[in-house]
Amino acid sequence: MCQRHRSRGKRAFTLIEVLAVIVIVGLVIGLLLPAVQAAREAGRRMQCQNNLRQIGLAIHGYHDVWHSFPPAYLAPDVLPDLELGAGWAWGALILPYLEQRPVYDAANFDLGYGEPVVGSRGMLGLKANRTVMQVSMSIFLCPSAGGGEGPIRLGYDSALLFGSPGHYIASAGWMDSSQSPIDGTGVLYPNSRVAIGDVSDGTGTTLLIGERSRNLADAAWSGVFGSHSTPAPLCTEAGWPVKSCVGLMFLVMGRTGPSSDIVSGDIPSGNSPNHQGADGFASLHAGGCQFLVCDGSVRFVRETLAPQVFQALATRAGGEIVGADQY
Repeated sequence: MCQRHRSRGKRAFTLIEVLAVIVIVGLVIGLLLPAVQAAREAGRRMQCQNNLRQIGLAIHGYHDVWHSFPPAYLAPDVLPDLELGAGWAWGALILPYLEQRPVYDAANFDLGYGEPVVGSRGMLGLKANRTVMQVSMSIFLCPSAGGGEGPIRLGYDSALLFGSPGHYIASAGWMDSSQSPIDGTGVLYPNSRVAIGDVSDGTGTTLLIGERSRNLADAAWSGVFGSHSTPAPLCTEAGWPVKSCVGLMFLVMGRTGPSSDIVSGDIPSGNSPNHQGADGFASLHAGGCQFLVCDGSVRFVRETLAPQVFQALATRAGGEIVGADQY
């Protein structure tokens, strides 16, 4: 007796089932993607914190040797119309304490940082120190900020003149760059020699170094060519809500304004992080900006911080009392 076998054809997916699977996969990816991005940003933020901690250890190493914090930059001369000459910045001065002795030794400090004027002695410094100026240092770059490898661009030839950027700047407190001598209320300003003992407001509540992302304005770690607008001023980037240009000294430092000594543009009404002009602080971390304080710790300062509290945190001896719940 013959047994008949009933053949069964393979069942295929219908179009509705395929579309349903696509929708479900899309929803899962949509749910997971923010979590993945948040995890990546958390990692970048931790790396930024670590950079600032290492910088803090180096600054304290400098203090142990020289008995003061480094200046924001060393301006060698006071020139006519209150213009300060070119000088090496705090980032270059702490290189030996960042385990970057070869880079430090490659710099010819006797020739100065270099003035962009053909025929001057400073031009020799510009040529001799170009290699150091153009070294990209990861310790001075926040991975969240982006654009760290690109050159600083202030004028037609500024990429050649200014070398590699950074994302961390000195905290000068409040200061007026049109005065002579320049005296900031913070810890690091031009030619400053502030010791730990001078920080009477408390080392745990006084800002030392802060972030500046390149969507606000450029920053430099190695040095600066003078204090005013030669060869070009430092201006806020396109798309930043405050349009202002300030002197070149603010490539290496920031202040808690507002101040009237800007080159051009608007004076910002507030001065908390992410709400300043080209001489201010900003980051691409959500909600605020990271700062190294004088005791070597790193604090996250909210962008909604009251301007008067931010000013108080930046002063070294203002006598203000700031509670931990205020920032």
